[in-house]
Amino acid sequence: MEAINYLLLGGAGFIGSHLVHALVAAGHAVTVVDNRQRKTGIPLPEACTFFEADVRDLGDGCRDILDAEWDVVVHLASVVGVPNVLAAPDETLKIGWAAMMLALGLQAKKHVLASTSEVYGPDCPVTVETKPVVIPDPTAPRAAYAVSKAWAEAMLAQSGHDYVILRFHNVYGPAMGMDHVIPMFCQQLRGTDPLHVDDPTAVRAFCYIDDAVRGILAAMDLSRAIVNIGNPEEPVTMLRLMERLLRVVSDTKPIQTGATRGYPRVRIPGVARLRETGWWPTWGLDQGLRVMWEAYR
Repeated sequence: MEAINYLLLGGAGFIGSHLVHALVAAGHAVTVVDNRQRKTGIPLPEACTFFEADVRDLGDGCRDILDAEWDVVVHLASVVGVPNVLAAPDETLKIGWAAMMLALGLQAKKHVLASTSEVYGPDCPVTVETKPVVIPDPTAPRAAYAVSKAWAEAMLAQSGHDYVILRFHNVYGPAMGMDHVIPMFCQQLRGTDPLHVDDPTAVRAFCYIDDAVRGILAAMDLSRAIVNIGNPEEPVTMLRLMERLLRVVSDTKPIQTGATRGYPRVRIPGVARLRETGWWPTWGLDQGLRVMWEAYR
């Protein structure tokens, strides 16, 4: 197999670092740009080239990146996690814009964009890739993430480049940071009594990182495609998620529940495009929860 020259913007984070390992293991040349601001992700392999830099300000020290010809540019740079977006919606928009403009200015045969299931809006229980983008209130702070991704999708689709847009659905795994529901639940189990589940009836379907990376690799072979990356097999309410985590760790603590919130009630990915490639998830939810508990306990 011929080696491919990859550039990953934001490639030291949670999904990016796992993807780098898979690409290096497959014999490809990988360069990573990341400012290391979030402190998430697994250590990068020595075989990749790393530049610690912000996508908003690549200076002369990064001329090797700006002047090179890339086979594939993977755009992962973004503010991630609802608490982080709510804390800095303006930065979310600025980073999304700057990273996309940087990516489109590079010489590349293909662009791969990390987008989000948030662009499907609040009223789409099963998100098929043909559903129109819906952002009910673009002025809301939480909407900054979806707006930044929808704008990047539109820019990429109209750029004339070959592309793949990846809409991620609740990917989880070790080294993802604390600003996500499964790590937060694991943290509660370390000492909180009673446990608390906010918005207990909200439904999500979780995809373990190994399955997500296999999905990314399969999707990269497509052309001018929008692809959901997620696992539709075991959707759960947030209350049931906490109960399953308790069962996995053989614990029995009381659970208090919060109020029902608004956005979105149910989010389950349709994965027809990935199925066409032969991909199917192999990690069950309980299996992934065991790994998460060992990583975050």
